[in-house]
Parts: sequence; C-alpha cells; structure tokens
Amino acid sequence: MDAQATNKQVDQTEFVQMTDEEAMYQEEAMIMEKRGRRLRRAALTAGIFQAISIVCIMYTAITVRWVLIEWNQPERTAYEIGNSIGLFKMGIVADTTMVISETFVGVLLGLILIGAGVNPATSSLIITFKVVATAIMGANVIFMIAAGLLLDENLPIYKTVSQYFYSDYQPPIGTQLAYLMLLINKYGLTFAQVFSGVHLGLLGFTIVMWGVFPRWMGYTILLAGPMLILNSFLIFVMPGYDGAISFFFMIPYFVGTIWLAGWCLVNTPHPSKNREFGSYPQEDQVLEPQQE
Repeated sequence: MDAQATNKQVDQTEFVQMTDEEAMYQEEAMIMEKRGRRLRRAALTAGIFQAISIVCIMYTAITVRWVLIEWNQPERTAYEIGNSIGLFKMGIVADTTMVISETFVGVLLGLILIGAGVNPATSSLIITFKVVATAIMGANVIFMIAAGLLLDENLPIYKTVSQYFYSDYQPPIGTQLAYLMLLINKYGLTFAQVFSGVHLGLLGFTIVMWGVFPRWMGYTILLAGPMLILNSFLIFVMPGYDGAISFFFMIPYFVGTIWLAGWCLVNTPHPSKNREFGSYPQEDQVLEPQQE
C-alpha cells in the first residue's frame, strides 16, 4: 500500500512539473493520433471501393465489350447479346457499381488529401473532375440499358418493336437502335476519359508535390492522366483511328489504380510534406518539445 501511494504521489508530482510546451506537445500528439486513425479508415474504405471498381471495369471490358460486341458486325452483336442477355445485363450492373464506387473513391481521396494537409482548393478541384467524369459514365449506362431492352427477347417491348417496325430489306429496327445505343455508350465513355485524365493528372501531381502517397505511385498516375486524354483526342480527331491501340494508353491507368487500391488497403496516408504551398489549420502544426 505504501509503495502504491508513493508511486501515485510521484506521478502527480511529474504531472505538475510538466511545462506548458510539453503539455501542448502532448495535446497535439493526441490530435494527430486521432487524425491518423481517421485517415486510415478513409484510406481503407477508398481502397475497397477502388478494388470493386477495378473488378467491375475488367468484367465489363472482357465479357461485354470484347466477347459480346463486334463493332464491325451489328447483326452478330445483336445475336450474341440476345443469346447471352444475362451476361450483358450483369455488365450493366457492373458499370453501375463502378460508377458508384468511383464516386466514393473520388470524394474519399479528396478528404484524405485535405486531412493530410494538402491545399483544400487543390483537393476540391481533384474531387470535381472525378465527379464530372463519373457523372458522364453514369449517363452512358442508360444507353446500355436501352440496348438491353431492345435485344431481350423475353420482354414485351421486343415483340412490340419487331411487330411495328418490321422490314424485309433491312435489319430489325431493334438491332439498328441497339447498335446505335452501344456506339453512343462507347464514345460517351471515351469522352468521360478526358475528365478522368485531368483528374488523374491533378492527383498524380499532388502526390508528387505533397507526398501523401508514395511518390512513384504519383508519377505513374501523373503519366496515366495525359495518356487517357491523348487516347480520347486521337479517337475523336485523328481520321481513321478507332482506338486500336487504346490498351497501350490504358496501361499506366491500370497500374496506377491497382497500386492505389492495394496501397490504401494496407497503409495509412502520410502527412503532407509541402505545407507551405497552402494555408492549414493551426492544429496541424505539431510542436517540438523544448530540450532543457
């Protein structure tokens, strides 16, 4: 009992003797610890949604756009989709899930950057371009839904369209409209890549300058942005180019996003290393204890 009373008295004496600078340092350390836990939760959530988005993109690209769709043969495309309508509609679900996941990723990354000390204006700009890109992608899902409705032989609308728009000399009107919807979806996604490229360029530049994530990840993402923009402009501007080498332009994007997803699942973002580029709250500054 005497030993416990003595230890308690010593602890109280040490607490009383703590200087103001040491007390402020301890308080700031506790604040930073709480902030670190919040950043970890946000990074984990962003990593999960990014992983979901990658899986959905790969499913739609392989199952729908490479297997079911033959851009030079509309009637074959309609036949393949009609026979595998379940796979096609799963692609619609995958694209919708991807849009939702990408929206969460964009907002969470912006909040992580702000929480780590990056200029709020820069973080908000990154979020804005991400949200615009996902909004365009979401709008393009409507055209996939329309194509599925026109080619699903089990739906009443398929019989209605076939009955009232039948022709002996042309492909069925449902095939023509479905192919047109798929084309709009394809080039709408290409247009969305312009905004995704700007988002990735800003994000990569921010990572390189502020160091919240690994610097080499930042360089990879920074390269992915201009590559996406260049691919989109070549498709829209260059005569005769239909995206034959688009996969080459997409390599940095897939490497960067997979790297980002994996890193966020197991790591915590670093505090910003270039805080002088913007103004930050006073509590972000951790005081160093004075040495006596």
